[in-house]
Amino acid sequence: MKLKSFTLTLLTVCLAAVIGPKAASAATFSVIADGLDNPRNIGFGPDGSLYVTESGRGGDGADGRCIPSPSAGYIPLCAAQNGSLSKINLDGTKTTIISNLTSLALSPSGEQAAGPADIKFDDKGNAYLLTGLAGDPTNRDTILQGPDLGQLYKVDLNTGALTSLADFAAYETNNNPDGTDLISNPYALAIKGDIGYVVDGGGNTIYSVGLDGSGIKNVAAFPLKVIDRDKLEYPDLGPDVDPSALPVTQQSVPTGIAVAPDGSLTVSEYTYFPYPEGEARVFKVNGDDLSIQTIADGFTQLTGVAYDPEGNLYVLQHINTSEWKEIQQGGIITGDISGSLIKIAADGTRTTVWKGDGLEAASGITYYDGSLYISNRARLAGTGQVIKIDPNARKIPESGSAIGLIAIGALGATSMIKRKRSKELVKAEIA
Repeated sequence: MKLKSFTLTLLTVCLAAVIGPKAASAATFSVIADGLDNPRNIGFGPDGSLYVTESGRGGDGADGRCIPSPSAGYIPLCAAQNGSLSKINLDGTKTTIISNLTSLALSPSGEQAAGPADIKFDDKGNAYLLTGLAGDPTNRDTILQGPDLGQLYKVDLNTGALTSLADFAAYETNNNPDGTDLISNPYALAIKGDIGYVVDGGGNTIYSVGLDGSGIKNVAAFPLKVIDRDKLEYPDLGPDVDPSALPVTQQSVPTGIAVAPDGSLTVSEYTYFPYPEGEARVFKVNGDDLSIQTIADGFTQLTGVAYDPEGNLYVLQHINTSEWKEIQQGGIITGDISGSLIKIAADGTRTTVWKGDGLEAASGITYYDGSLYISNRARLAGTGQVIKIDPNARKIPESGSAIGLIAIGALGATSMIKRKRSKELVKAEIA
């Protein structure tokens, strides 16, 4: 992995010539680490060290450890032992804490891997590792030979030992909580007291888990996102495929989770294929009974949420348009994979903190010590990054919609002042 640190600063100068330099505000974008394989989520240890999960790059299929992808045109998902948990020190050096974890990715590109998915710490300093799956869980132990996929573990960072606390893949197999297809992909973790909360983007569910070893306590499915078929835009799938005949799952696909200032949980949504623009929601979840309410909508492909100490909510857009418009399944980038970081204030005002300018296909966000840390190019092998964004960005009012006055207040609509969109194409490395 290559490590580097540089800072990009943007200044708003529209009014500076008239009213002086006090009108300008700056946002900083720093690359903390790069050369990563499908980096997912980030956690900070008690000593301030940054930990990042890399889902890896999967395998080449030569050993037969492959299943068809349920969401990428049935491109083979192949397994190998190259997922990892790493520690990034303040000087940028990387130490691998655990290696050889199972990774499952599209072959041969290594794109959209599932494997090590999140790392978080409780208030006692204990570490917990979440692993994803992104496929039919009945194939995990047999074809994929990856029993460590789809689980929550307590981690001994000194020895690398893993103690299983919950097996979400097995639970999906036996119970199928949302009542749709059998898919499991635990994606993100939040901790409140002695309870861990996990969102499963494949199972469309949220779980509560006792961190004391008492197992899964509760599970709930997220509400469907019902959109008229004639409002869905599809890619050109060739002369032999009629988009109107394709099944529409209407599944939520939850991706990010954070503890809100009022003690509830805030969850972000990606949405289902063909990933309609402006249809992703933000939910409030009661940690006790896992009841779910929609508190904001109008986003596109959200992959993370985080709060700052002032109670501002930050939501992360993976790509600002439907992903199929910008990147082919298999990792070939054909358009603009720029994402956005959007702040929602307590009064509902939305501000675009950062858009494009290096923020690309990001997934996973954590607030720490005044800055937001993000896994960037998070669906790509070999070009993933950990970046840091100073949230004191130039303010660009963002239009939006909302439902209710829950958790973050009334979310009013404001006019949008569009920033110039970066058109730089990023070339993905093909494994």
